Amino acid sequence: MPEPFSVYTPPRESPPSAADPAATPPAESEQGVLAILREWGDALVVAFVLAMFIRVFMLELFKIPTGSMTPTLIGGSVAMLDYNRDGLNDLVVIREIQRPLLFLHDGRRLVAQGEVHVSPADLRQWEAEGYIRQQHDRILVNKLAYWFRNPRRGEIAVFKVPRSIWTPDKPIYIKRVAGLPGERLTFDREGHLMKNGSVIEDPPFFKSHGYQTRLPDDPEFAQQKNITYRESGPGAVEIEQIRVPLGECFVLGDNTNSSRDSRYWGGVPLANLKGRAFFRYWPLGQMKFL
Repeated sequence: MPEPFSVYTPPRESPPSAADPAATPPAESEQGVLAILREWGDALVVAFVLAMFIRVFMLELFKIPTGSMTPTLIGGSVAMLDYNRDGLNDLVVIREIQRPLLFLHDGRRLVAQGEVHVSPADLRQWEAEGYIRQQHDRILVNKLAYWFRNPRRGEIAVFKVPRSIWTPDKPIYIKRVAGLPGERLTFDREGHLMKNGSVIEDPPFFKSHGYQTRLPDDPEFAQQKNITYRESGPGAVEIEQIRVPLGECFVLGDNTNSSRDSRYWGGVPLANLKGRAFFRYWPLGQMKFL
């Protein structure tokens, strides 16, 4: 008896699973990679533009090259050690030709003491014991600070060097604002800054900080028409009074024993101010607002 007739039906192929990467068409896979790369590229472009905007108009990073703002900001070769053996770390600024400068810690802050004699043997021992190091603080500068107002006394300002002393290798200086436009300033016997016969106490920095007002015969020094001097021994003068011109500010380095500032070349035009230093971010262990 003949077998029943049947029609052959080929088996259906199941649709490819979306979870199977091998089933994804090559064109779609390539388009997905390009989309991801395009998104990352857009993000990088936006980040770069934002960084450049901040860099140009808002913030700038600076490295302290010299010791003129010591001990507030350090730049150069220094030794941190207990110089007077009172249990507190003091600061000695090592200079190539001149004697080192000593800053003793009084329990609250480092206070300038002037030059000290340190023998070559002591220097070699300090170096061998790791006390001497190179330190160049790095700071953040607010470039918008002086767009809408004048500087305030006590602020640490970054500025273009006045035309009279400009050199290509040192176009930018950093100093503390001490005198404001139109003021008349003097100093007491300890070098504290005074206005109208009284020591300036606001901000408190000036109440405790003394400046060197005796200027020796120095090729970088020229008597300024807005400063009154008195004789102070052979080849030296003492600052008696300062008259800050309108449109300028008078700036001083915190370490006036080793600073070329307005005492030597006069005031800084307000138009030269580039910004206010407000934060030290390096060394990490000394991060602080200024």
